[in-house]
Amino acid sequence: MKLFLAASHSPNPFDLKAALLAGHAQHPVIIHFPIALFIASAVFELLAVWRKQPVFATVAYYNLLGAALTAPLAIATGLGAWRWQLEGATLKGNLLLHMICALTSASLIFFLCWMRSRLRAKGIPPRVAYFAVTLLALMVITLTGHLGGILSGVETP
Repeated sequence: MKLFLAASHSPNPFDLKAALLAGHAQHPVIIHFPIALFIASAVFELLAVWRKQPVFATVAYYNLLGAALTAPLAIATGLGAWRWQLEGATLKGNLLLHMICALTSASLIFFLCWMRSRLRAKGIPPRVAYFAVTLLALMVITLTGHLGGILSGVETP
């Protein structure tokens, strides 16, 4: 079962109206924002520790904040794709796993944003626990993306 199909059956691949109005097309586009912002946050956090440059920590924080702000939109478009494309079909198999992993990923991003905000307010750099949760979040996000690729037909199981 394919979750995301071509944005339209229009012969014109640059048909902006068909692409924007397709009920399922936004999720594969929007999901890249929280993923990229989260990965950038993790990279800048490591650079801050490695180079001992506080500006990298600031950049990491704002990237993480951006990931947390865009995650609800990604979730909403995913739920919309499920509702419109699959007509709210029963959640099972890879679709169920994808949804569980997506909600877990978002929860970890929100938790890390909360954790980082508290550390930042106290002027304390992140410690091992923060990096452990970040690594866990990266693994769950990777699994979520892999399952999404299978559902979209981009990857094969």
